[in-house]
Amino acid sequence: MIAWAAILFLFAAGQSHPAAAPGAFERVSKQATAARAANQVPQAIGLYRQAVRLRPSWKEGWWFLGELLYDQNRYADGRDALRHLVALDRNSGPGFALLGLCEYETKEYRRALADIDEGRRLGLGEDADVRRVVLYHAVVLLTYFGEFESALQVLEKTAKLGATGESVTEAAGLAALRRPMLPQDIQPEDKELIDLAGRAARAMAEHNTDGTQQAFAQLLAKYPKAANVHYFYGTFLLGADTDAGLRELAKELELNPKHVAALDQMALAYEQRGDSAKALEYARRAVAADPDFFAAHAVLGRLLTNTGDWQTGIPELELARKQAPDVPQTHFALAAAYGMAGRKEDAARERAEFLKLKQLADQTMGTETAAHPQ
Repeated sequence: MIAWAAILFLFAAGQSHPAAAPGAFERVSKQATAARAANQVPQAIGLYRQAVRLRPSWKEGWWFLGELLYDQNRYADGRDALRHLVALDRNSGPGFALLGLCEYETKEYRRALADIDEGRRLGLGEDADVRRVVLYHAVVLLTYFGEFESALQVLEKTAKLGATGESVTEAAGLAALRRPMLPQDIQPEDKELIDLAGRAARAMAEHNTDGTQQAFAQLLAKYPKAANVHYFYGTFLLGADTDAGLRELAKELELNPKHVAALDQMALAYEQRGDSAKALEYARRAVAADPDFFAAHAVLGRLLTNTGDWQTGIPELELARKQAPDVPQTHFALAAAYGMAGRKEDAARERAEFLKLKQLADQTMGTETAAHPQ
């Protein structure tokens, strides 16, 4: 059982106790609380069910019912109880987080990620065990839906909380190797590769430089031709040694000339060097490799705009916005492009959207440890 009660009693604290209405609800709710305190779980579940039927607005009752059902692996029932809770309290970060964990177990993965994200945005509380569980599932789900960079960012947060174990290594390896799958679907023949990549990713997340280099040395020695290994290493190197990073990305392109993420990263690296011609070359190759990859259109549009060709750049940025409307940086680039084109109202709209999305992103990444708002 994860230690939900340790932080989530905050959910009940500060709430007014159910109105002192004499009768069935008062009696049953007290019995439910006593049964839970005595660890009489089946009795407590039954009593909480009775109590919320008598008073459907009792948020504390829905919370403890959902928590107890989750701890008993009764995920569908827990999900239903917690949906009642979040309908009553849209500010319950722990409620959304636990709902997402239930939905993960009932294989409602898209809803699970959305609710976990909302829980992270609202705040998970201070208990490290709870935060580790929630953030681990965020890594898994972000990877499953192909949001690999976001998954690795969240992995760094789990590392700060001391997350360890084979399951974390597997999740890290899948994100690092850009495999949109769940850990339970890893095939036996892939376990060693994913384990080695996961060790490298975890060492990176822990800012363990020696451990990262050792893990990459083992990974590259054993699997020099595995997909995304050179890409993973190249993106690691780019921060400190651009030339070495570009060489690794080029090796990935030798194995897969249409590796859109590698092409995109090379475009960004050459842009940072001030080599617009090279950057545009790789950005165009990225768009050709995968027209549905929003980041390629975003980079190409920004490069074209920055070189003065906003007439061609704006449509690329608009396509990136259409493909991924929730990415703040695209709106920022569009605001600049519209400004160059003299489209003041469009520029103002995009700036406003950028600020709104950036605030939401900052809240998600920065409020995970906040206590439940009272």
